[in-house]
Amino acid sequence: MKELMTLALFSGLTFIIFIFLIVVGYVKKRNVFKRLSLVFLFVFFVLISWSCYQFLSKSYQNVKEVITPRTGDEIYDTLFDTRKSNCVQILQYQDQVIPKIDYAIWLHFRTCPSELKRILSKHRFSKEVVTSPSTSLSIPQYKNIKWFNPLSLGDTILIYEYVNERRSNIQTIFTTPQGNEVFVRDIFD
Repeated sequence: MKELMTLALFSGLTFIIFIFLIVVGYVKKRNVFKRLSLVFLFVFFVLISWSCYQFLSKSYQNVKEVITPRTGDEIYDTLFDTRKSNCVQILQYQDQVIPKIDYAIWLHFRTCPSELKRILSKHRFSKEVVTSPSTSLSIPQYKNIKWFNPLSLGDTILIYEYVNERRSNIQTIFTTPQGNEVFVRDIFD
């Protein structure tokens, strides 16, 4: 940023000198000042071109960082903080790139019971035990994600849900009774 400010300052000074020299050249009718002003005009265009190049280059890098999709591990660490054990294996994921447009973060992973316990200790989750889930499990929008299938967890599914006070974040965790396979839907609005 300092480099861009310095370039802008030198460009402005060069342009002011150009204007001054051209005015002096026409007022005093001296061609030396007119020719010298053209040199400063050329330097001004070089500085402006370099400034634009630097600005676009730095902007591109920032935009590139913003639009680069997160990995499953990055999503996991964002949702649940840095893991305490290395027993987490991300199987599939879909990020919520644009809140309100993208419905939720969808995550499927295998883990150990101690890591699941750590995750559940982060918030006050309500708990529900669902047996024979094929008839009683309703998850909005999950049909659009082909791999997101909590029904594959078996005949008994534990469902933990956290809703913050403003209802702007809803986190639903579907897991086996053993706590070794997990599906997560995280809605952030």
